[in-house]
Amino acid sequence: MKNLLLVLFLISIGLQACDSKSEKEASLPIVRIDAVEKGFIYLDGQYTGYSTPADMKVSPGEHVIGVATNESKQYLRKVVTVDQSAEINLSLNDKPEPKVWKALWLGIHEVTGSSVNGRCQSSFSKEELDAGFNFFQWSIRNQFEPFSYNTTKWEVERKDISTPIELHKAGNTWFTLEPESITALLPEVQPGNYDAVFVFWRESDGDCSFKSSYFGLAWTDPMNDPIKTGYVTIKFDAGDDINNNINWYKENDPGVWVHEWLHTVGENYFQDCGVQMPEKGGDGLVLHAAEKYNYTYPWMDWYADFMSGRVKNLVAPNTYCGIGPEAFLKYTVRESALKK
Repeated sequence: MKNLLLVLFLISIGLQACDSKSEKEASLPIVRIDAVEKGFIYLDGQYTGYSTPADMKVSPGEHVIGVATNESKQYLRKVVTVDQSAEINLSLNDKPEPKVWKALWLGIHEVTGSSVNGRCQSSFSKEELDAGFNFFQWSIRNQFEPFSYNTTKWEVERKDISTPIELHKAGNTWFTLEPESITALLPEVQPGNYDAVFVFWRESDGDCSFKSSYFGLAWTDPMNDPIKTGYVTIKFDAGDDINNNINWYKENDPGVWVHEWLHTVGENYFQDCGVQMPEKGGDGLVLHAAEKYNYTYPWMDWYADFMSGRVKNLVAPNTYCGIGPEAFLKYTVRESALKK
């Protein structure tokens, strides 16, 4: 009998708590949010699941209301104080200044190493490096900036290195170009100068082959690297015509540059800034969790949602994770490096 009374008492307390919570939510101000263009609504940096126009219950107090526009890929934001029901309209005048991110793109004329056929060299011409750089800039315009809703503005510096660089070899078929090889030639690659360094070199040249089972490699924890800078090395198979191979990527796998860069900020950096990111994939890398979240090749929707903070949480219904426009406006790798 005592046990039954205890159960009934606990149920009563639970129902009162639910009623209290429902009453509190019902009494919240209703805010109608609209914008000059249809877009996704963010509240205090988090995607709400709503698109404009929408009526939302918002707790009293100061909030950041944001809208990421569908067509122009702009992020509009207002800081508002909510004390009663109201209408909030965002215009292009509410577009914040983008955060500047700085990239150093390095075109490597020649790499040397011990291939399976002995020591050899693989080289890019100036024209081929131009093509690779244009491919990178194409990705900045079409992915890096619009996927952040233009809260980022990339300033890209290009340098070509004519000094032959020795490749690092692990095992018989794993070749890469390490950061130490770059910093030995470019002492300006140091904390606070760049958000990311992209190194572009040729995989094979005639009988000389440095083939490995990857397109690019990214160092995933910039704040714990000596240069405190995102680092990406791209080993490109130019084939007989580099432009033909670049066009193949643009048509079939266009996100290869943004993929590698996202490893530099999506595995540890933004998590350390307090941003809720997706869970890790089976290989322990967050960016490789796309299939876990039901995204499909060539992963462009995944990169876009990953960068805009619109990846649906697996365990918390109606909530979302990922970087998001507010985080891009607040943090950069080089600024964080200077604070360490």
